[in-house]
Amino acid sequence: KHFAHILRLAPRSDVAVLLICFSLTVVFDMVVSVSVGVMLATLLFMRRMSEVTEARLLDAESGGDRPHVEGVLIYEIAGPLFFGAAQKAVSALKIIQNETSVVLLDMRKVPVMDITGLINLESALAQFEKLGIYTIVAGMGRQPLHLMARNFMHRDRKFIRIRKSFDKALAEAGSLAEK
Repeated sequence: KHFAHILRLAPRSDVAVLLICFSLTVVFDMVVSVSVGVMLATLLFMRRMSEVTEARLLDAESGGDRPHVEGVLIYEIAGPLFFGAAQKAVSALKIIQNETSVVLLDMRKVPVMDITGLINLESALAQFEKLGIYTIVAGMGRQPLHLMARNFMHRDRKFIRIRKSFDKALAEAGSLAEK
């Protein structure tokens, strides 16, 4: 009864994992089924995390109360920066305009980040630094900030700044863009 109910209501990917595990249990044994099921569930989790994480450019044309400062690109990253999601989110940062002197990364909506997310973020920041573009990472939560502090902050970075407050980072970005 519950099995049929799951087949009707669950997403197709979950149904596929269920049917594969069920089939492996019948054909082989429970150990093989559980091992394959855990691997498939992990891959499914990574795909879902990459779907909920996004990075987007906030500009004056997007309307509303979006901040706009001349010479500053503001990117909002939203969602967890995990293995699958990190590459997708950070790849959106590659769109740099010639008149850009400061990039402000709004990370207020990033609840957690793993080492892959940190490596991808560090790679993007290093590219900005090579171009002579100031980067301010703002609004990070406790876990991402702690991860960056342990693995990244000890390096001397002329063009990279980390700020807890987004509003203060926005004001600083404006003053850097005027230079």
